[in-house]
Amino acid sequence: MPPTLKRKSSIDDSQPPKQPQTQEAPRGVSAGREVTVYDKNKSLFLSLPDVPTSMIISHLSFREIIGLAKVCQHFHTFIKNNKTVEKIWYRRFPAPHQYQLKTIATAKSDEQKLRNWLRPFANEDTIESLVRRREEPHFPVDLLFTNSKLMAQCETFELVKKIEFWHRRFVNEATFSANSDHLATASADATVKVHSQKIDGSWAENTVISHPRWLKSAIFSRDSRHMVTNSDDLIAKICGQTDDGSWTEKLIINHESIICSANFSADSRHVVTADKYGGLRIHSLGTDGSWKPTATINHEGPVKSASLSFDGRHLSVIDSDNNTVTIYGREEDGSWNVRTVIRHKNEVYSATFSADGNHLVTASKDGTATIYDLQDDGSWEKIQTINHGGRVYSANFSTDNKRVVTAGKDGKAKIYVQKTPGSWKKEAIIKHKDAITLAHFSADGRYVVTASDDHTAQIYGRDDDGIWRPKVTINHKGKLRSATFSADGCHLVTIAAGDNEAHIYGLGREGLWVKKATIRDEDPLRLATISADARHVLTINQFARAIITELRRSD
Repeated sequence: MPPTLKRKSSIDDSQPPKQPQTQEAPRGVSAGREVTVYDKNKSLFLSLPDVPTSMIISHLSFREIIGLAKVCQHFHTFIKNNKTVEKIWYRRFPAPHQYQLKTIATAKSDEQKLRNWLRPFANEDTIESLVRRREEPHFPVDLLFTNSKLMAQCETFELVKKIEFWHRRFVNEATFSANSDHLATASADATVKVHSQKIDGSWAENTVISHPRWLKSAIFSRDSRHMVTNSDDLIAKICGQTDDGSWTEKLIINHESIICSANFSADSRHVVTADKYGGLRIHSLGTDGSWKPTATINHEGPVKSASLSFDGRHLSVIDSDNNTVTIYGREEDGSWNVRTVIRHKNEVYSATFSADGNHLVTASKDGTATIYDLQDDGSWEKIQTINHGGRVYSANFSTDNKRVVTAGKDGKAKIYVQKTPGSWKKEAIIKHKDAITLAHFSADGRYVVTASDDHTAQIYGRDDDGIWRPKVTINHKGKLRSATFSADGCHLVTIAAGDNEAHIYGLGREGLWVKKATIRDEDPLRLATISADARHVLTINQFARAIITELRRSD
């Protein structure tokens, strides 16, 4: 029963209400009304069993759940015991990214390794509590949430150099594995160096993989078990980790002309390689652990790059001369056929599938990005054209597949949202004073970072009212080279051309992004990236010196 309300004409402070009799319910005065409260009537919500209570709370926002835990002891206990905050935080990430995050926790399953990994940020009580719970079903979620929370509570990071190593020539690409245990650097000196993290937290060179000519890329599979290398020659190599922890060649893929791209499918079970004269090869991982050829496609035209959709059922091929993107589809008999040809008026820079494989977005020199949607009959239909006043350098989906952000030479980044199936609408525009060379979402889709030739990067966040607002501007001494979010979306690393500093920003209290550390090198930096667990940052300068730096709590 709700409180009984009686209208009062005024509040008379000189004549307080009389003390109620024992048989009456207590009364009081608030906002001009006399209120009668019946203490014996308990809230039905408080009496619900755990399962429906959990279902109701799960529909609240992250911030609302935090507030509920602060104002009611009953819900504070319930939320704590059921790990509700941790689960809601984790569910903000789409399923494919949840899998990637779990690989981080799985890699810390060894007790001593877990202790060593936690020690830079956690006190002994927290460490012991997590060690005791590492066999529980919700441990991965608990561990990842705790790590993000502990790092967010640090106002600044202490920087600890873990290892320094060199290549003989410049490095084209550097990538951490999804579980954060390995690092691959692909160099123009015709080698890929793999460094791995030991149980005690130190890093050491693991394996060196050689090619006849300079390396373009070295990419880990999402499950961190394999790596594919691509060089300026006729071969690509699939490598895997052996029982002793080293990396070894599993398969050499041969082409008749120089290979231009080599990529894994998101489920880690397929590799597609493409050469510049249109030869496409798909290899798949068998149940016996070996890689076998499953398809050969002869594309009519020179190829710039090729990539598979998440489920491996569609393939996008960028033609380097004809300004087209061809989408192939895999039939039930395993053959591949052309489904759609996307035409632009000038060079195509990228063609990217959404995580669910139902959308594809292109970015072109002709000043447009186009969104295509997969139809029920297997065809692809153009749904939206996004126009810029100059070339579009990048176009990327959010991991929940609902949004696209484009980066243009006109100094604008445009965010489009899918309101209903088959309908994409402009949601926000982010502006810079010069060309924006890249823009992408954080893993949870709450933030966008833009990198510009105006020497700045900007982070925008989508607030609870759905409006995108600026959160921080990051200043450098040159044109931005890269801006990379960590896998949990809570940290960002930026570098710029001609600048010898890498800035590390973190999401702190009250949703504010703050600078937490600056890594300085003697020479301008060429590459910088952050590990999936946000504990290590790799920086590589223009003279091919690489340094892995550990982030620690600053006392």
